[in-house]
Parts: sequence; C-alpha cells; structure tokens
Amino acid sequence: MQISIVLPSYNSQAYLPKTLQSFFRQNFSGSFEVIVVDCSPGDAVEQVCKHYEKVRFHKEPQRFNPGTGRNIGARLAQGELMVFVDTDVSLDENALQEAWAYYQQGHQVFGGALELDTEASADIASYLEHYFFNHESQQGRPVCPRSNLSSALMLLKREVFLDNGGFSDIPRMQDTEFTERLIRSGHTLSFCPRVVGRQIQDAPMSKVLKKILINGRNLYFIRYSQAPKPKKLALFCLLPLITAFKVLRIIGRHLRYQSAHGRLITLGISPLLALGGTYWMFGLYQSLLLGGGISAHRD
Repeated sequence: MQISIVLPSYNSQAYLPKTLQSFFRQNFSGSFEVIVVDCSPGDAVEQVCKHYEKVRFHKEPQRFNPGTGRNIGARLAQGELMVFVDTDVSLDENALQEAWAYYQQGHQVFGGALELDTEASADIASYLEHYFFNHESQQGRPVCPRSNLSSALMLLKREVFLDNGGFSDIPRMQDTEFTERLIRSGHTLSFCPRVVGRQIQDAPMSKVLKKILINGRNLYFIRYSQAPKPKKLALFCLLPLITAFKVLRIIGRHLRYQSAHGRLITLGISPLLALGGTYWMFGLYQSLLLGGGISAHRD
C-alpha cells in the first residue's frame, strides 16, 4: 500500500461526503486506502462511510481529541505515506499523484496548500479564519521549508510518525506541537503547493475570534512556558510589536501569493486581521499573566 488517508471524525456527516468523493476522483495510479476514525454519538458518520466500499470505518466509544484519532488511524494504516486530512477538506484531483511524486523525491514530512472552499463558505468570518490560520499555505507560494505544519493537510512517512510518538493528546494545536518536536529531533519540514486541499470554514465570527484567542493562549504553553524569566519578560514587553509584525506578515503573504481577487479580499479584511491579531495577543498575555495550561476548549 502506497498511501493511507486518515481522517479523525466527530459529527462530520455534513462535510464528509464531499471530502470522500474527492478521494475517489483522484488521478492516482497507485494504491491508497481511506481510514475514518470516528467518535460521534449515533451512526450518521458510519452510514456515510458505508456508501464507499473502500473506506475503512473505525468507531471509538468516547470522544477524543483530533490528534488521538489520527494516532489511532496511523496504527491501523498500511500505507507507506500518511496523509492526514480534516473531514472538511476536499482534495483537488491531482493531489495524491503530486504528493507521491514529492515524497519519492525524498521529502518525508510536508504540507500541502490549503485554499478556502468558496463553494461552501465565503462570508467574512470564513475569510478571516482562513486568511489568519492558513497564511503560509497558499497555492501560489513556491516550494519552501516550513517551521510547522497544519494537520488539516499534513503528509509524512508513516515510520517517521510512529517513531516520533505521534500527536500529543491536547485539544488544539497538536499539529504545531508535533511538527516543532519533529524539527527538534532533526527532521526537515517543507511545503508542496501542488498538493491542494479546499477547506470549508463556516464558523460564526464570535467562534473564529475565540479560536484565535485560544491559539494565542495555547502557543504560550507550547513554546514559552519553560523559557527562562528574562525571555518571558522580553516576550511581555515586545508582544505588541511581535503581534504587529505577525499581522503585517499575514497581510503581506496574501498580497504576494493570492490571486487578484484574493488580494482585493486581503485589503478588505485587513482591519479584521488586525482585530484577530489583537485577540491572539490577548490570549498570549492571558497565559503569561495567569498561567494555567493548554485550553481544554474545542467547540
């Protein structure tokens, strides 16, 4: 088996049919399998999977964090190359062929391009969430190294994944924690824009801003909680400048790598991206001042 596609699932029945259909429209001459690891109440997800003979469905009785679902799928998988995909991400028809070719060139850990699925989600909250979190994953960006990868579309050699312990059991940002851990162990991460997925973003604005706040809170515990006090003090003092740089970098990347239409959208939502940066900064300050730990919030 060449490729195993693994999807963790919780109440994903609304998105899953489109995602699964995209797998079976692939222009890929090799062998692949699809594994859905579900922890939803009821059997709605299982009923969707039954329409696809080649989908392996695995049910867990208790709700899990997405990283745990991916770990379970990886242990069940038989493919050499793991493709982790969220249930709201559909793949362009050449994605698996391009992924296998890139892997055959010696790239063992890489991410694909994540574009917004504008057929299903195109309101202002969708663009804010997509542009804020996927500013390093545009289809127009060239092949390049990466410092972390999104588990919404992450590809790596199965042996590398298992040898490095898989994802940590945390509600959010398990992809950041895992891929930064891979770098510390000597692995190189890269970006392949020819592997394209299109993601549905349909959360309301309040939920998007809360997600950004939690992202800032969690980032502190992943990157800075064990830092010496002088470094924490420097972070506290410099955080407004760091945030301004982050927002300008997000805007700059979209202006450089998006289509003409995407660049116009970038300019239009720039004030919202700045607002998102402010929420992110407050999340970091919250963790710096109050402590605590990785947020248990998912919904």
